[in-house]
Amino acid sequence: MLLLVAAVCLLKVLWLSTDPKVIVVGASAVSARYVQSADTYAAAAHKLLAGSITNRTKLTVNLNGVAAQLQKQFPELQTVSLTVPLASSRPIVYVQLAQPTAVVQTAQGNYALNASGIVLAPLKTLPPNVPLLVDQSGAAPAPGKQFLPGSTLAFVQTVAYQFDAAHLDASVFVLSSGSPYELDARLSGQTYTIRFNLEADATVQSGAAIATVQQLGDTVPSAYLDVRVPGRVYYK
Repeated sequence: MLLLVAAVCLLKVLWLSTDPKVIVVGASAVSARYVQSADTYAAAAHKLLAGSITNRTKLTVNLNGVAAQLQKQFPELQTVSLTVPLASSRPIVYVQLAQPTAVVQTAQGNYALNASGIVLAPLKTLPPNVPLLVDQSGAAPAPGKQFLPGSTLAFVQTVAYQFDAAHLDASVFVLSSGSPYELDARLSGQTYTIRFNLEADATVQSGAAIATVQQLGDTVPSAYLDVRVPGRVYYK
């Protein structure tokens, strides 16, 4: 009888529920624009846990495997971790939302991108303080898929940072369909574009553009300011 009671107690301690508790970590105003409900993540985690008998005990549950599958299913999640409390049979799922590096605007709508150029999720409204990148290629973004090279996102981030430090508001960036290596920036309140070469140094080009804008002062270009040629700045 004692052995039977001990076995039942041990089974109860080791038994793991497939009904997890989800805790969203570090949700911000930006990430909240595409975060799904905790119930959605919990339902997906429940399906994964219930899909294998080995996930029914604390000794055999594949915590890393379930976390990896959840992150693959929901690309807006930057990190996913599962823990098993000693005093409870209910697993806890911690999810942290990825912060977008930029928002790409396409014919299909607006999508948040991470630093690697992977689509996180569609956006209904534009978040503040995140560069807006207009893509004219006609390509359709898909959550979890690569849409732009990480180098392009790094270039945009560098230019946006340099302009912000010089108190210039680069309101939008444009990837032209006719020139794959050209990036156009538009300053808030201005009609002309600043042309960059994506294959050249972003810091050098943005520095040249800022210096020229400051030197021109009230003389505003009517069409463009071109910094794509090293050591030269052209404007019209």
